[in-house]
Amino acid sequence: MWKALVDEFAQQDEREPDSLRVARSAIRRKNGRLPEAPTDDLRNTILETAVALFYREPIESLNLDRLADQTRLSKRHIYRIFGSRKAFLQAYAELLCDRQRAQWREAGHRSGEEPVQHLLELFIDVAVELASDSHQPRQPQLSPIQFSDEDHPVRLSRIELGREFRALLMRLAIAAHAVDAEALVDTLMMLWENATSNARSGSDSRRVAQRLPTLVDHVIRSYVML
Repeated sequence: MWKALVDEFAQQDEREPDSLRVARSAIRRKNGRLPEAPTDDLRNTILETAVALFYREPIESLNLDRLADQTRLSKRHIYRIFGSRKAFLQAYAELLCDRQRAQWREAGHRSGEEPVQHLLELFIDVAVELASDSHQPRQPQLSPIQFSDEDHPVRLSRIELGREFRALLMRLAIAAHAVDAEALVDTLMMLWENATSNARSGSDSRRVAQRLPTLVDHVIRSYVML
């Protein structure tokens, strides 16, 4: 099932990210600068525009002048909404983390909350994203290896997200009565970290996407009596 899903996504034509369409729609509501709107609306528009930008270029190259131009807002207005560049990056990271958490919940719904299937569905989603990456120059991700500054807000958010993912895997491994839940989780975390590191070419991502679900299934079966 999961391999068919990966192949289906890998064969799709390149599509414009939803976030880019949302941002462009908001930006084009009126020629010139955006009209005054509630702060939350502007905040969301700016963040969606940032996500769209980071599909095309690395986050470490963030230029608020460029972001201001894309949103038809002044850089001063962006600073007034977020307070600082660091606060903006924190909000950006939180947005991506919230989307990841929602994806984990959706995987649980698809699995009917059955722990082994939930584990598989989590990595099916990773494989689908990797297959999609083969059609995108970049994906906005939260890989900690991108940032040399240990206190970088995006790096810290990714580390916290990893802790949450590990806790989720442990809960599912215990519920599945794995013979060694900790060892199973260690192995799955290694696969997750490597698969989501964003440090490979499109062809490498495609190969990982095709093999990852089968590998995860094999690993789970090594620890869980089905």
